[in-house]
Amino acid sequence: MVMDFLAPSEPDNKRDTKTPWKILVVDDDPDVHEVTRIAVAGCSFEDRSFDLLHALSAQDARQLLVEHDDVAVALIDVVMESDTAGLALVSWIRSELKNNFTRLILRTGQPGYAPQTDVIMKFDIDGYAEKAELSRTKLITAIVTALRGYKLVMSLEDNRRKLKQLNTQFSAIVEKNALSEFASTVLEHFSDLVGEPIDGLLCGLEAMPEYGTADISMVRVLAAAGEFEDKVDLPLEVIGEDLVRKSILECIESKGTHSTAQGVALPLVTRNGMAGALYVALPLGILDERIGSEVVQLFVSNVALGYEKTGLLEHIRNLAYVDRMTGLSTFSGFIEAFQRHAGDGRPLLVVHSDIQRFRVIVDGIGDEQAGAVLKRTGHRLSQTFPDALTIARKEKDEFLILLKGGEENKIQDVVARVEEAFQEPITLHENQITLRLRLGFAAADDEKRGAEETVRYASIALNDVRQKGLTNHAVFHPLMQEAAFERLRLASLLTGSGNQTEFSLNYQPIMHATDESIASFEALMRFRTKSGSFLNTARMIEAAEASGLIIEIGAWMFKTAFSEFSQLSGVSEHVRLNVNLSPRQVQANRIYKDIEDAAAAANFTLDRLVFEVTEGLFVSNDQVTMSLLTWLRNKGAKVVIDDFGTGYSSFSYLRKLPVDGIKIDRSFIMNMEQDADALAVVKSIIAVAQALDLSITAEGVETSDQRQIMQELRCDFLQGYFYAKPLPSSELGPFIQTAVVPGAAAG
Repeated sequence: MVMDFLAPSEPDNKRDTKTPWKILVVDDDPDVHEVTRIAVAGCSFEDRSFDLLHALSAQDARQLLVEHDDVAVALIDVVMESDTAGLALVSWIRSELKNNFTRLILRTGQPGYAPQTDVIMKFDIDGYAEKAELSRTKLITAIVTALRGYKLVMSLEDNRRKLKQLNTQFSAIVEKNALSEFASTVLEHFSDLVGEPIDGLLCGLEAMPEYGTADISMVRVLAAAGEFEDKVDLPLEVIGEDLVRKSILECIESKGTHSTAQGVALPLVTRNGMAGALYVALPLGILDERIGSEVVQLFVSNVALGYEKTGLLEHIRNLAYVDRMTGLSTFSGFIEAFQRHAGDGRPLLVVHSDIQRFRVIVDGIGDEQAGAVLKRTGHRLSQTFPDALTIARKEKDEFLILLKGGEENKIQDVVARVEEAFQEPITLHENQITLRLRLGFAAADDEKRGAEETVRYASIALNDVRQKGLTNHAVFHPLMQEAAFERLRLASLLTGSGNQTEFSLNYQPIMHATDESIASFEALMRFRTKSGSFLNTARMIEAAEASGLIIEIGAWMFKTAFSEFSQLSGVSEHVRLNVNLSPRQVQANRIYKDIEDAAAAANFTLDRLVFEVTEGLFVSNDQVTMSLLTWLRNKGAKVVIDDFGTGYSSFSYLRKLPVDGIKIDRSFIMNMEQDADALAVVKSIIAVAQALDLSITAEGVETSDQRQIMQELRCDFLQGYFYAKPLPSSELGPFIQTAVVPGAAAG
């Protein structure tokens, strides 16, 4: 029978605010319970009063001990239901209930039934006394002594439990590879240790410092809890609370605990320079009281190890996913972001961009300053596309932008934003560098299209822009991929083993329209396989341009053409040589040397040259292009725009270009006899060119009527099969001898 009625209740206003010590009295004599209650009435230990529980039998005691697992001391009578009921209860408490914490004091009124020495040696008890000997003072002394033992045992158990908890927490903490997740986990587990939600901060670096020395100004709030939860990701210097900030800074700088009345900052000491601190808005004394100073230090040490490991992983991840030069993502980071967002089922748009003539920029300002250009470019892209899912530097001057797709006019919007962003030049010291970006687009609106495939399609579109040079952007189309495969096949013929392709030059005459005498010869590349068959020249040039081989092929063409032309006999010194320049040749810094070396080797002066360029070369108003053409003209060479009328040059823009003439595209000449619109275009082109004092060459003249029309329109030069097809240098002699008679070479 449980005898709670023996412990009279006290008024609410007299109850202790601290939890009382629970003391169980087990005795079959009700008077013993009453005497014990009177003896301990008003007593307390460490400001905690005594709360007596009463059992008149061992069986009642078992029930109470099961219900109350926080009994501090049990006063147990030896003889109750049986002569050894108390001893059996002790054995049950320790063995079956597995309660090793409650301190047990045996009391007996019949000492002969259980000899004192035998009992003390055999049973896990804290005292054994005869009831007659237990005065009030001795009883309270025995209880307080037992309470001290209970407190010590519980402290050890609490430490053991917390150490076990720490081990579990440490495993959970170090599993976190992301620094933000690691930091949040630390605060959660520290709250668990304290036993209640905390107001706390975990401050530190976002990655391992490069040279092992922490820059305190880079310390940020990695995680926050309670009243500080709105401080996450803020630099420490702007968190607002002066005392808290100063405490954390002093803790980090001194690598020692810094305590104030408001809270304590605990240092995270690492070997790799990952400076950090754990701040808790609890005074150190209260913290030690709640979880123990040893546990606090062990927890902080474990956190420091996890912080060090996570910082190292973050550093390694940064090496893989963060471009060190620009701070943007790397290609690997871009692919990871693409895969993550593609999993949401949303359509995505990949933009692959590069900087026009970047190689020339590098040659002009050096690698270090060129790196600054790339950094500024990345920064402008980040500012221009705050809605980007990620922006990456792929390699060299190439950037990737990942955007949400599926929006109408999205591509036009991207192009407009890029053009506006790069209108202002980049200023480096005294240099002002205007950048022009080219853009290739590819959409991933099909779940089957992966990251690398979409990037490859965007790259194909960008290559299309590079090769054609007619605009600054292109959207991927399957035909582009087919063309890319074809260029690869043709490029392999140029670069494959065994010199699979032979180069040669043919020359097509260009005649004065007035007297039909020879004005110049245009050098034209020819590509022939080992078997003797000729390859399509336009496609081979396109493949060479795409692969970069056009630079070497162009240098070969200069040397060969200058040499062969200089050896022609019977040619007036006023007859010129026309050679073509591709966009990639113009952008190559070596073009000046290639031309001068070839001219010097052939003892050939540049004032006998006419350089033909396409309209696309002028779309971006590229200073490199303008500088080269101006240099050529200053050397006495002429510059003409080839295939005029098919590109993007406007008549108003034509007067600003450093050119001497135009060549009307053959498509207009061939159709003007049957197509009034084509004839009208030809007349307009000639009228404007004459007004600008530019020479005019008609390409594709194949009939006598076409010749007559162009002569009547006062065209300056005529070129086409009406006079001669392109000829090898060995056949130019006979043509030169017969060409003095107007029309004699026609046929």
